Amino acid sequence: MSGIIIFKPFFFNPNETIMAKIKQKKLKAENFRYVTKRVIKNPMIYLNNFFGYEYQIDDWMRTVSLTVHAGAYPEMACPDAVENGYHCKQLVEQVEVAYVIFRQCGLKKQKEPLNFFKSSDDYYAYVYRGEYSFDGQINPADTLSKFFSFQSMKKWYNTLDDLMLSFTQRQVPNYEQFGDKITAIHELLLRLAQALYVIYREGGLPLQMPSYVIAKPTNRFEGKMPLSRLGELMHSIIDKRQAEAAVELEPIFEKAELWDKHRNGVDGAAVVDGDRDQGNSHGDQEANPTTDAAKG
Repeated sequence: MSGIIIFKPFFFNPNETIMAKIKQKKLKAENFRYVTKRVIKNPMIYLNNFFGYEYQIDDWMRTVSLTVHAGAYPEMACPDAVENGYHCKQLVEQVEVAYVIFRQCGLKKQKEPLNFFKSSDDYYAYVYRGEYSFDGQINPADTLSKFFSFQSMKKWYNTLDDLMLSFTQRQVPNYEQFGDKITAIHELLLRLAQALYVIYREGGLPLQMPSYVIAKPTNRFEGKMPLSRLGELMHSIIDKRQAEAAVELEPIFEKAELWDKHRNGVDGAAVVDGDRDQGNSHGDQEANPTTDAAKG
């Protein structure tokens, strides 16, 4: 018997350092380019900021596709778009965060990382709902395992660096730079994006564990990551809209309050009920409890 435990890992930090060998057991920020100590401690900081304030998942997946296409085939790039380099940097950071989760959760590598469909259910889940599932379940842990089984973190750095270099060229002498692997690279980056979004949406990484296991997160980080400029802008817009809505609703609430007072006779005005008499139908009977008896 097994149950699903939501395991909330703790993630990395970003430093502008070239990739060093990540062989030590403990992950350190200096081994990464962009991930910071705070994110290493709690990767949810990055995910909450990225998917909560910067991108909707559909927008980000389209951005990933355009970035890969532009890097693999520069002729496919928009000549007026200057964001490709920045998007590639975002991809590097996202892969770093995924690697932190992969390592901290002790996920195992797979012999066949490109085996995406275990059954026809997985195939139709993607065709009809756009869901990446395996064995009928949306499983971000399986996606992370496949991603780093396909190639190591160091090779992912090399791949994304090659894409970045392609942005500086209008044409590539030959298209064998990535070969057939570009199809797998594209698919894995898309699947990774959705897996990280699912972790964000669920508030942690769902892992299959025996029913007797009790997950106890360590080194819980309670702080919050400073918002990006876009996040700050969105917060200010939300606050402004809420203030404007409150101003618009204020006269409505005032009218409702006056009407309540009028109906309750608090304002001293004569209260008229539905049958156009003063007072209410029950009030008259309460004021003269013997009327009916006298008539009887």
